[in-house]
Amino acid sequence: MTPTLGVVVPARNAAATIGSTLTALRDVAGVELDVVVVDGESTDETAGIAAAMGARVVRQTPRGIYDAVNCGLRIVAGEWLTYINADDVLYADVLAARLKNAASHDVAYGPVDFIDHAGRQLHRWHSARPNHLLSVYQAGMSPLLQQGTLFRRPTFERLQGFDTRWQLVADADFWFRSLEQGFRFQRTTTHSVAAFRMHAGQLGRLRACESAEEHAAMAESHGNRRSWPGTLTALAWRAENWPSYVRRLSRAAFSLGGCRSLGSYALGPR
Repeated sequence: MTPTLGVVVPARNAAATIGSTLTALRDVAGVELDVVVVDGESTDETAGIAAAMGARVVRQTPRGIYDAVNCGLRIVAGEWLTYINADDVLYADVLAARLKNAASHDVAYGPVDFIDHAGRQLHRWHSARPNHLLSVYQAGMSPLLQQGTLFRRPTFERLQGFDTRWQLVADADFWFRSLEQGFRFQRTTTHSVAAFRMHAGQLGRLRACESAEEHAAMAESHGNRRSWPGTLTALAWRAENWPSYVRRLSRAAFSLGGCRSLGSYALGPR
């Protein structure tokens, strides 16, 4: 049976990038795909571009990204679900293999490429191992990147969607709750599964301090059971990403290969 995947793209004034996000989802072999763009009353051509590219477009008053994500995930078709921002990329050529390999799991995730405004790769980031995820969350960090995740519809329904109390870190809270409730996670390590675009107008960059404060409050709401074993596990996960740190530190000091530095940004998920 052909696997089915529903992809939600929350967007507002994303005409400059949504085309590349949707183009990547046009020719998906071996997967039945449904794409819904939730447009937050854009004043540019975001909705028109999305409709012209075959996506279903839902327009609603902006009430935060996770409200838009919940709206889209409730109406999109698919046994498997995900969302991706309108400036990021989901690699379609590996979707069928990912869903096949995750057949006995609830959540699938894998490495994510960080790219610049022009789509050039900056570095690759690996999420933590499945048996380490909860410990890293409890240590106050986020060991998963949303762009690299797929999850089953019952996971979304049982968790009642993303908690909109958190305006900036509801995705981290969603995975934290998934792990606490015993959902089964499957990690791909052989290839990147998505790309996260770095640019100056990025919400996470513009509200970095606020995001850090909200993340701390979110972790505290889960009990934030820090321990030395958990902290050591988190440090081991970061150590596995040493090539990423080297490339980022190099780019912060030099312009390499014709790619300009993006300036300072976090050395990995909190």
